[in-house]
Amino acid sequence: MAGSDSSSRRSAEDALSPSGAERLVADTPTPAGGTRLCSLCRCRLSRYNGEDLCAGCSRDTRHQAGAARSVPTDIWQLPDVRQALVNREFGRMCQLIRQHGGIRQDDIASITGLSQAFLSMLESGARKLTNIDKIIQLLDGLQAPPELTGPMLRPSINHQPRGSASTALPRC
Repeated sequence: MAGSDSSSRRSAEDALSPSGAERLVADTPTPAGGTRLCSLCRCRLSRYNGEDLCAGCSRDTRHQAGAARSVPTDIWQLPDVRQALVNREFGRMCQLIRQHGGIRQDDIASITGLSQAFLSMLESGARKLTNIDKIIQLLDGLQAPPELTGPMLRPSINHQPRGSASTALPRC
């Protein structure tokens, strides 16, 4: 019985005291003396956030501005990225590109046309990329240099299939 009294007393005290998150916001010093709010969505900002935007709004504005929508060209010069490509470890390659380039899986999904869920499984090793069309789609979206991928993985402008108009006999 004594144990139940102390636990009920503790739960009553917990109900009266603010949560850890509320204490952080309440204790946050602000220039105007009030709680700092996100300038876009007006949610409370953490005292550890030195910006005027919350993490969600900051991520959305970067995404809308297109800052993280392309792979930096110098990524392909990094030895670990090149090695992952040579070894055909596409999940590891995507993971390294994201880490070194500050790119999200959503960004890679939007530039390659592959789903974010598939990219997540690819990076975790739950799925393998073996379909040549999907490999080409991934490498084209990531703008992998042709000298690293080889000519077989890149569509050629001058290549025409057999039996096309250029190989037919001229008309008289």
